Amino acid sequence: MAEPTSDIAGSLVPTQKVQAQILLEAGYLWMDLGKFEKAKDVLTGAAALMPKSEVPHLALGTLEFSQGRHEKALQSYRAAQKLAPKSGLPRAHVGEALLFLGKVPEAMKELKAACDVEPGGDGARLAKALIEAKEVGALPPPGKQKKK
Repeated sequence: MAEPTSDIAGSLVPTQKVQAQILLEAGYLWMDLGKFEKAKDVLTGAAALMPKSEVPHLALGTLEFSQGRHEKALQSYRAAQKLAPKSGLPRAHVGEALLFLGKVPEAMKELKAACDVEPGGDGARLAKALIEAKEVGALPPPGKQKKK
């Protein structure tokens, strides 16, 4: 059976889910290889192709976060949050970035909201792990709080 013309709602060109996954995985592969500019190019392209999807913005946030650019990561995660306000994962990542920026009260608010929005989802699991890590003093690591 043939796949529908476009699985990704709001794509600028007809995009099937498998094509979007390959594109995003290419961005993560470049990131894993330390080719951050290439990863950014691919993920920025994915965000442009899928303007209504939060997933490329989460990936861009992960790219920035992996380089210690927590403020830029926060911006990407906030963009994802605007696209998917009822998803817990963007909120959890916003909370994570805020923790590393030293904005603990705001971070905890976002992490708790991630748990409330989708109690059984990936965002809630990440948020709970981050809350627990913060409570035991593991987050954020010393010297990482305000790096931009």
